[in-house]
Amino acid sequence: MAKINIRPTSAVYATYKRLSYQPWTAIAEFVDNSTQSYFDHKEELLASSDFQKLAINISYESNADGNDILTITDSAFGMEWEDFERAIILDKTPQNTEGRNEFGMGLKTAACWFGKKWSVVSTQLGSEFGYSATIDVDKLRDESIDEIDADIFEANTSEHYTIIKIENLNKKLTAPRTVSKIKELLGNIYRHDLRSCEVVITYNGTELKYIDPVIYEEELADGSVERWKKDIDFSIDHEGKELTVKGFIAIRIPASVRDAGFTLLRRGRVIVGGPEKNYRPIELFGDSNLYPSQRLFGELHMDNWPVTQAKDDFDWHTSGLEEKFIEKLQKYSKPFRAKAEQIRVRQRVQTTDVIGKVVEGLKKAHIIQQVSVEPFIGASSEIASSENSNSKSDKDLNQTEASNMKRDVNESAIDRGLIISGPTSYQTNFEYMKIKYTFIVEFETSNQLSPWVTLSKSMDEVYKIKLNMRHTFFKPFIDNKEFSVVMTKLVIAIILAEIEALKISHDGRVEASSIRNKMNNILADLALQS
Repeated sequence: MAKINIRPTSAVYATYKRLSYQPWTAIAEFVDNSTQSYFDHKEELLASSDFQKLAINISYESNADGNDILTITDSAFGMEWEDFERAIILDKTPQNTEGRNEFGMGLKTAACWFGKKWSVVSTQLGSEFGYSATIDVDKLRDESIDEIDADIFEANTSEHYTIIKIENLNKKLTAPRTVSKIKELLGNIYRHDLRSCEVVITYNGTELKYIDPVIYEEELADGSVERWKKDIDFSIDHEGKELTVKGFIAIRIPASVRDAGFTLLRRGRVIVGGPEKNYRPIELFGDSNLYPSQRLFGELHMDNWPVTQAKDDFDWHTSGLEEKFIEKLQKYSKPFRAKAEQIRVRQRVQTTDVIGKVVEGLKKAHIIQQVSVEPFIGASSEIASSENSNSKSDKDLNQTEASNMKRDVNESAIDRGLIISGPTSYQTNFEYMKIKYTFIVEFETSNQLSPWVTLSKSMDEVYKIKLNMRHTFFKPFIDNKEFSVVMTKLVIAIILAEIEALKISHDGRVEASSIRNKMNNILADLALQS
């Protein structure tokens, strides 16, 4: 047994629960310590016969008694007594201040932020001893304790690990959305480590991943391909120090409001970045509804730039440093911004898939029964009425017109690059409320000024629906291939609601709320199947 003197700052531990951490930034403090321990002693670890890569396991245990437990275990180099003591005492900084754990405060502050009681157990590769100690934050505050007990135990010289266990949590991680966000953001923060395949991080058994965006490649007139990615390398003189920036800028495909923007890294880990958290100053990216803000992205390594104590931002907001940074980046981003505005990526929507998903959804919701779907050849002609003498057969049509109408694949590119593949019209037969109907659904792309939907009825229970995929209102949504499915489902639901509302009308008059109420019922049934 040994003693660790923590005088005179023992009461300060309790104040750390009020720090402005987020769960992922607090957990990142522990991961920073683990990864830096690995980098500092990489050669020694790799020389060990049983070591392949650094493993960091984050475990959250939710207990019925309310005492949830967060545990972080690593297979890094571990700590000998001097390092172990430094990890516990507040004013002890690490020997290496050029690493990720430069402040020497992360373990203490993050552990106190998470819980009222925490412990550390560690043994170093090659050491015959291991060490453990427990910090009871409330006890330190209430009793003004100057020393804590540390246990020294015998260890195998081949062992190397650190285990941090946090109990009596101030912050519980049980909400599914929070857990999902922690996994995603930690994968983003340590993307560089995960790419290297030298580090494996798991959260409750799930291995964290990071998937790089696809970079836009343009085929030039001479047949060559230009990949829209450019290396960045510059420095800024600031207050007598040369601050360096290295990385790249690129254009991503597909566009993404959530994932576009610069990711700013320092010493191999993300400081600013992640889904919905990337760096997108308006001077470089423009408004969020424009393509540059949705397509430009990049990674910038800023290893010697100042950061906040929580390492969740750069310390540059009061000195004019950020303005210098943006000014330097403008020359790099200008051609990429212009290109991002010009790109029109043709996304292909297969009409067979659209109509198939629509009727399948309606069937699963038990709205329609006895369904059959066939491509409708007479897409550009009116629905055959009871006056069949007015209809034309294929042999009566101009040969070119008939050929065009019978093509299995019809492609029409609209302003936003959408390509409609497959027949432009389908005949769908089904039973709804014990009545048989025929719907002919046509996808139109010829005129953005046409109504978004038109409906005509030529005979009993035969309806023609024309959907204008090029309508101005729908332009912002067309890049989402699934939108055409949603829109088609909605239109059919509207028509069915109209039909039902008319059945209960009096003297041909329909109550204002009737269609809306019918729509509510139909959409509620559909929502259960989505």
